[in-house]
Amino acid sequence: MRHWRVIMRPCSVALAVIFSFGISLAGASPLGTAPPGPITNSQRSVLFLSSDDFTRPYVRLMFETFGEALQTAPESPAVYFESVDSLRFQEPQYLDNVREWLRHKYESRAIDLIVPIGEPVVQFLADGHGEPWPTAQVLYLEVASMSVETRTALPHTGGLLLEEHFGAAMATIKSVLPATKRVALVYGASNVERSRFSGYANKVRAADLDPLELIGSSADALRAAVAHLPSDTVILSLAPNVDANGHVLSANSTCQLISSAASVPLFTLGLQDLGCGVVGGLQRDWSLVGRLLGEEALARLRAPSTAIVTVPVAKYNTLAFDDRQLQRWRIPESRLPPGAVVRFREPSLWRDHRSLVIAALAVTLLQSALIAGLVFEHRRRRRAEMDSRRNLAAMAHMDRRAAMGELATSLAHELNQPLNAILQNAGVAQMLMTSHPVPTELAEMTDIINDIRKDDLRASEVIRRMRGLLQKREFESHPVDLNEVVQETIAIVRPDAKARGIELDATLADGAGPVLGDRIHLQQVLLNLLINAMDAVAAGPADRRRVRVETKRTNGEVKLAVEDTGRGIPGDRLTQIFEPFYTTKREGSGMGMGLAIARGIVEAHGGRMAAENNAHGGATVWFSVPVS
Repeated sequence: MRHWRVIMRPCSVALAVIFSFGISLAGASPLGTAPPGPITNSQRSVLFLSSDDFTRPYVRLMFETFGEALQTAPESPAVYFESVDSLRFQEPQYLDNVREWLRHKYESRAIDLIVPIGEPVVQFLADGHGEPWPTAQVLYLEVASMSVETRTALPHTGGLLLEEHFGAAMATIKSVLPATKRVALVYGASNVERSRFSGYANKVRAADLDPLELIGSSADALRAAVAHLPSDTVILSLAPNVDANGHVLSANSTCQLISSAASVPLFTLGLQDLGCGVVGGLQRDWSLVGRLLGEEALARLRAPSTAIVTVPVAKYNTLAFDDRQLQRWRIPESRLPPGAVVRFREPSLWRDHRSLVIAALAVTLLQSALIAGLVFEHRRRRRAEMDSRRNLAAMAHMDRRAAMGELATSLAHELNQPLNAILQNAGVAQMLMTSHPVPTELAEMTDIINDIRKDDLRASEVIRRMRGLLQKREFESHPVDLNEVVQETIAIVRPDAKARGIELDATLADGAGPVLGDRIHLQQVLLNLLINAMDAVAAGPADRRRVRVETKRTNGEVKLAVEDTGRGIPGDRLTQIFEPFYTTKREGSGMGMGLAIARGIVEAHGGRMAAENNAHGGATVWFSVPVS
């Protein structure tokens, strides 16, 4: 929603201030760009015509929800806002000038429904027989009753009357402050305000209270007056707009001024004032009023009517109080009516979280007792943990030796190839040296010698890896790059995979980050998983003998997964495969300790291990360890 306000101040004695807001929720042209002729589209138009200007909070709240309600229609109407602002401008001929200016402004706009807010605007329309919109429907909003005669001057008029809630508001004040005997009424000195609120003194008397009227006081006079009121008095601010000197007052600043200087509690009739120093009470919620008015306007657009609808107090009022003011005036919450809402509460641990505080104290006492008992058991648990780690290291060593036994044949084959290459290259070098002593052949001799060196390094690297894997050692924690562990382990098992026609593939995540652990033991875990995966696919068709290793980092962990394309794992045995002496291999080919040992190593590193079946066949066994 966009709001436009045009303010025109008098240029001569004969001209008064003309002031309005132009707002369009749909289809309105921007400010200063009026269309060159009458609008011919079929969109309906609604004019929200207020007696107060848009600076008054209640007007803004009401108009906002009024527009939202109209937007719910399948074909929402265009909505315009205007204010006659009769409270602040009381010069002669002012209203006639406003009417003439509105006639020029809307000469190319067809208004289907006018929604005047309050008697002054209805009187303004009646005095001009609806001009400048004599044929438009009228749906007014007023409290309790409408004294303007509309049947002749405005024959297409209906209304929405808010049931009078002043008596109920006074009853709420008396229930909260039983000692109250007087009500100081504060309102402005403009003619409209005097006319609007002059009868409130009688309403106060009808509630068995004595009225005290503070009308149109300046800021200093008002501050002095509210600072010396009797203790059995409450202040009821009716949002003064203009003081006796003609000064325009701000609603929020006036509320704060009265509250800060007052010697007695301050009340208002509007929920929009809660938070500026008002105690609270039964207050009009202008957001609810605007929504009800918008819904009724839609109904009148669909089916024109001159009916007058009365809105009950309960549909547009809210019982709300400011906790800060309750504390200031020592008003206990037990006096508040049932269903009252208390806002702006100061945080209180005991009041707001009493059960949580009690539970925390109980848990603290229980924890103290448990800690005292667990200190005695700490040393025995630590000793048992050290023994368990030593046993786990021994079992891991035995499992590595068994795995390396299976790789012995392929390892010998792998070592023979570079050794044969070394011998052949050495023989060729020797023949070239003896039979071709020509210097031009020395370049080829150099290449052969380089080949010999590369093959020799390759053989040495294979032997180094195998020897490192067979070392028996305790857990040693160092930063370990799992990607490097994958590459080294694949290099160890690749000859066996090649001999069995198995395709090995690795997908390694960049920046996976090091983990804190024992490189040899983590390599043993991966070696066990790779051997199991190769055994699972060895008996399958040649095009499905694939094993893939993948690493990735998620949530502060590095996850390593070994995926195969075998027959998978029975669903009811996905957790049993990690138990000792349980094996899925054919009888006599496995001890059932490999995965149990592997999971023990992973858990010793603070990680976890699991298995799952793949959607496309085969299984994936994975483990994750925390990032260093």
